[in-house]
Amino acid sequence: MTAGSAAGEVGEPRAAGVPEGVHEQVDALNASAWRLRSVDPERAAEMARDACAMAHGASYVPGEAYARRTLGVTLYTRSEFDAALAELERALELFERTGYGVGRAGVLNGIGNVHWRRGNHPESLRLHLSALQLQRAGGDREGEAASLNFVGNVHCHLGGYARALEYYRASLAIREEIGDTPGVAYCLNNIGNIHGLIGEPAQALDYHLRALQLKEEAGDRQSVGVSLVNVATAYDRLGDHGRALEYFARALEELQGKGLRDAEADALRELGFAHERGGELRRALEFYSKSLEITREIGARYVQVETLVRIGVVRARLGETEEGLASLREAVATAEEIGSRRLVYEAHQALAEVWEGLGECGRALEHQRAFHAAWEEVFNQQSDARIRSIQVQAEVEHAQREAELYRQLHEELLRAYTGLREADREKARLVEQLRVQTAELERQTREDALTGLSNRRDLDERMEVEFERSRRFGRDLSVAMADLDRFKEINDRFSHAVGDEVLRRLGRIFRGGCRGVDAVGRYGGEEFVLVLVESSTEEAAAACERVREAVERYDWTSVYPELSVTLSIGVCGDPALGSYTELLACADARLYEAKRSGRNRVCW
Repeated sequence: MTAGSAAGEVGEPRAAGVPEGVHEQVDALNASAWRLRSVDPERAAEMARDACAMAHGASYVPGEAYARRTLGVTLYTRSEFDAALAELERALELFERTGYGVGRAGVLNGIGNVHWRRGNHPESLRLHLSALQLQRAGGDREGEAASLNFVGNVHCHLGGYARALEYYRASLAIREEIGDTPGVAYCLNNIGNIHGLIGEPAQALDYHLRALQLKEEAGDRQSVGVSLVNVATAYDRLGDHGRALEYFARALEELQGKGLRDAEADALRELGFAHERGGELRRALEFYSKSLEITREIGARYVQVETLVRIGVVRARLGETEEGLASLREAVATAEEIGSRRLVYEAHQALAEVWEGLGECGRALEHQRAFHAAWEEVFNQQSDARIRSIQVQAEVEHAQREAELYRQLHEELLRAYTGLREADREKARLVEQLRVQTAELERQTREDALTGLSNRRDLDERMEVEFERSRRFGRDLSVAMADLDRFKEINDRFSHAVGDEVLRRLGRIFRGGCRGVDAVGRYGGEEFVLVLVESSTEEAAAACERVREAVERYDWTSVYPELSVTLSIGVCGDPALGSYTELLACADARLYEAKRSGRNRVCW
């Protein structure tokens, strides 16, 4: 929807004394400014300011709202985040006065993007999801695609690559359907980023080259520079250093001096990384320092952390150990503040390597453990399988679209043959096969592959739902966290295959010891969580004691001679706690108490 069409729908009366045609002039300026926001942001900002002044003088509230929205978006693209936020928040106030759902949704996305760049991911996600709800209610398909893409960006920064890919694919499907070529290019670019992040540079390069071609054809110079950086990065990761530097040079030519500060910082950081991989450490540090200066200036904290990690590593390699450690500590602190698990594990991994190089094995081990814990949250078996499943699903959907086009084009010819009925039966079979595959995919996303219990994602969703239900209806709810005692010794002494079999059998014991209304699942490694619905702490503790006894009495020698297994459990059902995460943390603390008190017991 253009600013002009939206303004026309409101039909607000013209203010007294306002010359004939002022509203139409404002609408035309707004429509032109919005079209130019990517190809010529400076001209777009100038036109938006003119439209804002005219609309304000004419008391034309919708026209002023759309003008401020466009101005805020152009300021955002120039990394002027404070000014962008001020204009967008003023636009939001004006849209709320007019009751424009679609216009309000676009502004919510703009504000959400500012928070995303600054690393405030929870607020960014809330705003984008609110915008998505408004756009779906209003039937705004183009806006819905944009919101899906923005939600994917937040999940990508948080390390949720499977979730990000889902949203990018959903956005791509809509944009292909409505013929939004620039939007298709953005989605291809983001999907390429996911492949790069999970270590698939060849696939990343394919997506980035396709995105670059579409952006160059559309004349979108603002985002051409971003695509050039991504193509250069993919070439560098494939070992083609010469071609990478060629594309980096083109990217900086597009970005420098044009106000695209965050994209320029990205380009400088990636160029530094290319020189680092080529062994040119001082040259790399030069580019990293320029990138860091820009990110500090504009408040782009996510890119700032990525740059701090590389500066820390390079300084350590150059013998500037204290400076390197200081940069890495700052990276860890900032990554934890913005909630990015990927950046947390990268910073801890770098710290572990630096300390190991200094011969400080204890400190290296501490950071290695922190790295491993954060890494598992990003790259566990379920998320990896989820990414592969989404890719397969996308390929199936693409094949279906091609098959449907073929069927439509040849429908008249097919009707002339008696084999049409057989073709229809085959189509039904394929649809049913797809339905079964979709159901299996959904099951896999919620089930732990080894034990058959719920996985962490499913448990988190169940805990959140049951916690809200218990608060709403005043019902009891308890959570238990269980951990196998000395599981590492089992793996070391009897083999990992035996350890896996222990986990599988433990899953069967948990299922047998819980009610149908309860939820039980593997939360990570040898940790399990039980969600005990309408159970007080005492009732939950009694149920957990029965499970503990069942584990202790089980004939584990049937798995391996001399094998014995026990379980420690922490239980919490405190109704005064404010969230399910606090309830889980309480259960975890009591699990620690059980371990400290001698293991093989239930503490509550």
